[in-house]
Amino acid sequence: MMLLGLVLHTALSYVPELSSGEWPYQDRQASDWFGWLVSLIHTFRMPAFFAVAGFFASFLVERRGTGAFLRHRLNRIGVPLVAGWILLFPLTAVAWVFAASLSGVPLAPAPGSEAGGVDLMHLWFLYQLLILSAAVALFRSAFLRLRPRAAGRLADIAREFLARRSAFLVLVGITALTLAPMEAWELETDGTLLPPLRLLSAYGVFFVFGWLEHGRGGSFGHLRDGCLARLGGGLFFHTLYLAVVVPYLGIAPAEAPFAHGAGMVLLAVSMWLFVLGFLGLFRRLLDAPSPGRRYLSDASYWMYLVHLPLTVALPPLLAGWNAPGLVKFTLALSAAFAVTLVTYHYGVRSTWVGKRLNGRRYPRRFPWPMSAQRLT
Repeated sequence: MMLLGLVLHTALSYVPELSSGEWPYQDRQASDWFGWLVSLIHTFRMPAFFAVAGFFASFLVERRGTGAFLRHRLNRIGVPLVAGWILLFPLTAVAWVFAASLSGVPLAPAPGSEAGGVDLMHLWFLYQLLILSAAVALFRSAFLRLRPRAAGRLADIAREFLARRSAFLVLVGITALTLAPMEAWELETDGTLLPPLRLLSAYGVFFVFGWLEHGRGGSFGHLRDGCLARLGGGLFFHTLYLAVVVPYLGIAPAEAPFAHGAGMVLLAVSMWLFVLGFLGLFRRLLDAPSPGRRYLSDASYWMYLVHLPLTVALPPLLAGWNAPGLVKFTLALSAAFAVTLVTYHYGVRSTWVGKRLNGRRYPRRFPWPMSAQRLT
């Protein structure tokens, strides 16, 4: 999900103006196909991330306790958030101005220009993850102290609920209710220090789902069966969602409440089918330990943190090249991937920065020879 952030932000430079709306550069080879790709990734990427984050938050609270968990979240999320913003905000602003100067269509202003200089940019989800982690962990701690028996009964109810087939419909219904107040035709994002309650509620549903999944002793393994059917269903309902909302993208949702409501219901169904489908697919295909995949998992945190200035500035460098948009997108994405991965390997993995992001320092070596050796 972290690495898909590089794909999404690179693709935004090739989305037509009406579809993107908040990006400084639009390439001459922009295509609605990239708008579809961005919409598809945005439908499941953050919901899946928050579901997994909730799962491991519950794991850490049970293993270390509430106090140690909160300190762990501040060290592994809060510190990178603050340090990353201080470093990346000016770099992104410069890249933004550069990209806008080469765009054929004037688009979004530089980060912070409309928010008094306070814009968490692509790091917004870390901030909201801190809020949700603290809220759920403190609620759990207080509930266990004040009503220990009721807490046990509530845990039993959660386990029974998640085991039922009807749980899917309930989760969809709750998510649809959280999407109803959205002021856009999609699941919004917000980089301010006071995120709207509607966003915390929408992402919080997936976070709590992951938390409860761990609490009932599961690890998404039951989602292996039928994962491909769920992904196919997610694609089908995402297509229906686009068919409903695309004709209304030029107007405010309040001016077409029925279309907005229908679109949000279809989006909720698509979200949950994608999230459950991908969780099952990864448990089905990538369940065995792999040094290579572990390396990319560790690297993805750094790669996501520092990628935004690159994904903003690299596509405009190809502005004068009359090549297909897909070719230019692939080159820009490959360059951003290579730069972030190389800087991680040589400047982060075995340093104190790597310890902050990954929990410990790792040797500065690529894991693939090790994988080959184990196979033989």
